[in-house]
Amino acid sequence: MQGLCVLGKPALSLTKIAFMGMLLFVGGASLMVRADALAQEGALTPESSAEKQSFSDDAWRRAYAEQHDVMLVRLNGLSPAGFKAGLTSSAGQKRFNSDRPVFGVLPPYTKIASEKPVELSDFGQGMIELEMAFRLKQTVNNEIADIANLKALIADVAPAFELPDLGLLRSPAEGALGIVRANAAAHSFVVGEAKALQSLASTKSFDIDTFAVKLSCNNDVILSAVSGDILGGQWQNLLALINDRVAQGWVIYPDQWLLTGAIGQMLPLQAGRCEGEITGLGNLAINVLP
Repeated sequence: MQGLCVLGKPALSLTKIAFMGMLLFVGGASLMVRADALAQEGALTPESSAEKQSFSDDAWRRAYAEQHDVMLVRLNGLSPAGFKAGLTSSAGQKRFNSDRPVFGVLPPYTKIASEKPVELSDFGQGMIELEMAFRLKQTVNNEIADIANLKALIADVAPAFELPDLGLLRSPAEGALGIVRANAAAHSFVVGEAKALQSLASTKSFDIDTFAVKLSCNNDVILSAVSGDILGGQWQNLLALINDRVAQGWVIYPDQWLLTGAIGQMLPLQAGRCEGEITGLGNLAINVLP
């Protein structure tokens, strides 16, 4: 049974309430288990030679059900700040042996202001992704039929940094299902200044997948790409993110951000100043302390 919505908040089914204490102790704790030793041994490095794993529909369902229930406990009645997609590139899926993207929840405490320094020591294995972030015009609690209907619901879009923490993963042996259970390694995100989609779309050559993208850290360019460098493109990933979250029992509100996944690739977070630019959309920057 999917989570119910009570007074605009996601709620648990009655059959799951009895297990909530156990989930808080076991599920919540396991989400916070650090994998520093595994990372040092190279278990989370991108050189994995394993082929993509195909899990059963039931295995995916159980992984997302665990994520949903644990996140409800952690939110403790609060609404998420947004939702995120992960493994939206060929490199990301190969790295974690997945045959599809994954999705997660961005709790309110994960949203940070760009002027607030980020501390690298707060991460087990911090990463940085330059992404696009979207907001809706209205509340959505049903799946969206297609991209045409999706576009009509988008209010604005902004450049964003997502800072996942691979140290939150329990074990690389779990593959993509472990990432789902670990809430897609969500840790922090920063959103730049938003622009109304209607204003962007009014330009004759507008194509959301053709914006030039650049990420620099300490004046070194570490990523050059275009905004459509995610599998399926921006619109398809946004549609998949919304429909998955709704299917898992979440309601999406106009003040929540929807992050569509790393443009190009996910990169290690490093101390210093990192600057992102999506030409035609905007810039943002963060300062990362050691």
